[in-house]
Amino acid sequence: MLITGIREVQSHSDWNAFLSLPWKIFENDPYWVPPLLMEQKSILNKKKNPYFKHCTYKAWTIYKDGDSIGRILAYIDSSHNSLYKEQTGFLGFFECINDQATVEILFNTAIQWLNEEGMSKVYGPMNFSIANECGVLLNGFDSPPVLQMNHTPSYYSRLFENAGFVKAHDLFAYQVTEDIIKRQEKFVKRLQQLSEAILKKEGIIIRKINLDNYEEELENVNTLFNSFMKDTWGFVPSSIEEMKYSSRSLKSIADQEMIYMAEVNNKVVGCSLSIPDFNEVLKHMNGRLLPTGIFKVLWYRNKIKGLRLILLGITHEYRNLGLDIVFYYYTIINGLNRGYNKAELSWISEDNSRLISIIEKFGATRYKTYRMFKKDI
Repeated sequence: MLITGIREVQSHSDWNAFLSLPWKIFENDPYWVPPLLMEQKSILNKKKNPYFKHCTYKAWTIYKDGDSIGRILAYIDSSHNSLYKEQTGFLGFFECINDQATVEILFNTAIQWLNEEGMSKVYGPMNFSIANECGVLLNGFDSPPVLQMNHTPSYYSRLFENAGFVKAHDLFAYQVTEDIIKRQEKFVKRLQQLSEAILKKEGIIIRKINLDNYEEELENVNTLFNSFMKDTWGFVPSSIEEMKYSSRSLKSIADQEMIYMAEVNNKVVGCSLSIPDFNEVLKHMNGRLLPTGIFKVLWYRNKIKGLRLILLGITHEYRNLGLDIVFYYYTIINGLNRGYNKAELSWISEDNSRLISIIEKFGATRYKTYRMFKKDI
């Protein structure tokens, strides 16, 4: 293959080539869901995304005969390195044709910059945060991803491994369906009894999120998110500015009936956030809101049948009292009542054995595995 060059992404045309590449990579993949281009541009905008207060990056696109065939972004998160006392860089927004020579040029270019910046190790792929798309798909290629979850060709893991990367951590996605729940009538009845007993014993009240009091509710969610996730692999605390930024698009698609807060004496001690799988809408839009995408949103958003349980957070003092079981019960029962027929629980760290045990008892099935890779540089 004649590779005509790799170029750092700087100009408007450079960014167009970088952002449009996935349409080539996934041209024949019926399960790929095109991202919303305006959302991608916003995430990468150093003036709009508050994440860049502690992150710096460079991006490159590689070309053959003038056509883009691969892309990569390398970044350094000073908050991550300060928290973990290390000099680690990251690779993200990776897409490439199935050619090892091409991917070696991409990796070497990105790693060279990270090395020049004093980094000694690299993780990837991760799109800036574990709350965004991350990991290479190892299985589950025969179904579309849910909102904010990655979808990659089957050959990506081999490209990483042949380039000297090794496993860093696996992330799981579980799915539970209406049919599975209906076959477990006795178990669901037992969950109802357990939930009622837990709430009564601990004096806990479960309520829906109050979007009229959005700012205060978001503060509660951010506090719980940072508390609940602090021991999770790769976690970096979220600032309230980052939470506001990342939640702005979710707020527009949220189903208020599927977001629950747990309170004791008017103090929030837990939350459960499930969002409609907006990828069921995005797959019809080809990445664009205008001129016709907005009409497709209006048409398809009320036809969404899937949910993604994106966050379940409980304060430390209430963590081992069964409140997570209560949240799962509320989510499943009310989700069915609202017409959703499937839900994905993702992502879940491979070392979160307690959570895995609970959701498998609900009948959830692990159907996708995402691998994060690492390499000493």
